[in-house]
Amino acid sequence: MDYTKKILPSGMRVIFRKMESPLVALNLWAKVGTKDERPEKNGISHFFEHMVFKGTQSFPQNTLARKVQALGGSINAGTSLDTTNFYLVLPGEEWEAGIRILAELVTNPLFEAEDIEKEKLVVLQEINIDEDNPEERLIHLLYQEVFAETPYGMPILGKEETVKTFTREDLLEHKRRYYHPLNLSFVGVGNIEEDEFFYQVEKAFSETPFSEIPWTVQSSQWRFKLGKFYQEAKDVQRFYGAIGFPCASLKSEDFYALRFASVLLGEGLGSRLNISLREEKQLVDAIHTSYSYYERAGLFGIFYSFLKGDPLQVQEAIWKEIELLTNSLSKEELERARNLLKSSLYQVAETTLGSSELLGRLDVIDTADRVLHYFMYLEGMQAEKIQEVITKYFKPEQATHIVISPEGTI
Repeated sequence: MDYTKKILPSGMRVIFRKMESPLVALNLWAKVGTKDERPEKNGISHFFEHMVFKGTQSFPQNTLARKVQALGGSINAGTSLDTTNFYLVLPGEEWEAGIRILAELVTNPLFEAEDIEKEKLVVLQEINIDEDNPEERLIHLLYQEVFAETPYGMPILGKEETVKTFTREDLLEHKRRYYHPLNLSFVGVGNIEEDEFFYQVEKAFSETPFSEIPWTVQSSQWRFKLGKFYQEAKDVQRFYGAIGFPCASLKSEDFYALRFASVLLGEGLGSRLNISLREEKQLVDAIHTSYSYYERAGLFGIFYSFLKGDPLQVQEAIWKEIELLTNSLSKEELERARNLLKSSLYQVAETTLGSSELLGRLDVIDTADRVLHYFMYLEGMQAEKIQEVITKYFKPEQATHIVISPEGTI
């Protein structure tokens, strides 16, 4: 996966990948997310992401969306625990206009008082919808418990009591601290001239003022509360459960083995948990794993749901499969995992938007070169390393169990 990376005189990181496509993907990443928020301002990163679309100096009110559509493009954004990003996909001949639009979005937002109050209602509705969705609620509880007393334990959307307090001054302060060249990565992927791309990005952001180096709300070392069990009754018809383990961050060498462990245990119908618990024992209707990796830590989750049964029986069966994997891993299973990981990586790398998202996220929380390391580790991964990592992180005393049950079953 070839690409070019430059650091502009301003300190802004810019990445370009040449790709034969009629579309160009532009992706602006800021190194700021939930982990950088004060508890009393939890959700400000996500709220900032919403508010920049409500109008800028050059595109007041809804004219920005109309401008993007007139160019034949689509624009969107996302906020995570570590990052905020804004992305634009449009026809190749309109790429210069796209760069100017993304620069305008984060450097000249209006933050009108009336729009702020309206958007608070939108975000509060998002929070309520998530709380009513048992699968989303399960994920929120898992992060809240596994990452308790760390910034990663706070919800990305924020809380009702914090969102209601946001002001224009809060948004301007957020912009001043985090939306300056030293804290930004800009990625472009498409069939355009490399030198001209770098020139246009530098030109578009040349007037962005410098600010102080970003600060974060994080201790030098995080400690996790381990071995927890949490059960909640809701107005649902089925059981939803999860087992979560705090584990390695993106920057750890264990990252690669954990990706293999996720595929082997619970990604796809051919994974161990699907074969054993869903097909053979029929203990669950659905089960899957997810390794979520961030700058400071990772979370390995096993998620399951069923209509009738016993959560403890499901949990015991999961632990049995984990134990079996630490003792036996065939060459065929390892090759299956390797091929699936390769395939998923190639699928991302074959689209302009996928490439820009992959390179941008890696660069803003670590380095874009991590994608090159990924290819190397995929080829060289051995069964012993995967089993070593599973033994290291997947311990009963380190696990957090979450169960959402139908009312009347607890």
